[in-house]
Amino acid sequence: MMDADAIGQWILRRLGAPFLKVELTQDHLDDALEDAKRWFAAKKGVTKLHQTPLSANVVEYVLPNDVDTVTDIMFTANPLDMSLVFSPFILIDDKVPYDVFAAPTSMGLYSSFTQTLQYIEMGKRILGAEQNWRQEGRKLYISPRPSNATNLLVEYKANSVTVEHLNERDHDLVKRFALARAKAVVGRVRSKYDSFPTAQGTAGLDGPTLLDESRMEMEKLEEEIIDSAFPMMPMMG
Repeated sequence: MMDADAIGQWILRRLGAPFLKVELTQDHLDDALEDAKRWFAAKKGVTKLHQTPLSANVVEYVLPNDVDTVTDIMFTANPLDMSLVFSPFILIDDKVPYDVFAAPTSMGLYSSFTQTLQYIEMGKRILGAEQNWRQEGRKLYISPRPSNATNLLVEYKANSVTVEHLNERDHDLVKRFALARAKAVVGRVRSKYDSFPTAQGTAGLDGPTLLDESRMEMEKLEEEIIDSAFPMMPMMG
């Protein structure tokens, strides 16, 4: 995938460089790409995963700088801690309807384990013991803190995009939007010289044409990004 510098050079080539003079500075190219990245982050974005250790009696956790919206949280527990199956309440006589540990052959190992977990989830909802969380800016609050969990895994939509990490289709969307933005800049510059006298009469530059192309291309990209639907697969941040 192209990095930022390569995309800038690609934009210049698409506009005719080096055979034609293109009225764009490096700042213009950088601005066009940043606009494209912000557009992509707002319209589609990428989903990332952030893992942080859980601390005793701590319910407030600071999120990464690129967090826009937290979509889900998960807790990782010590696989040797068998009390996970019986959390968050103590059962009478240590029995559940489908106890995979007390009678592992009664209904099959996996079906018994599945029904045990279903029973626990139902009990958590009835007793109000499910984990609650809320996001406030770059802070995440969880309550109550799970006693058996060791790490917190946060799934979130990022507010920034690294073009090299995008899949091919999304990379192409960002690259083409940056080109459309660059065309608008060049089009506005060249529109100032739409008509000037020459030895053969009057001549003009292609400013209006570039502005029309920019507008139509961005409208087409708006449709394409909607059709591309869901964000890319989660990435570890």
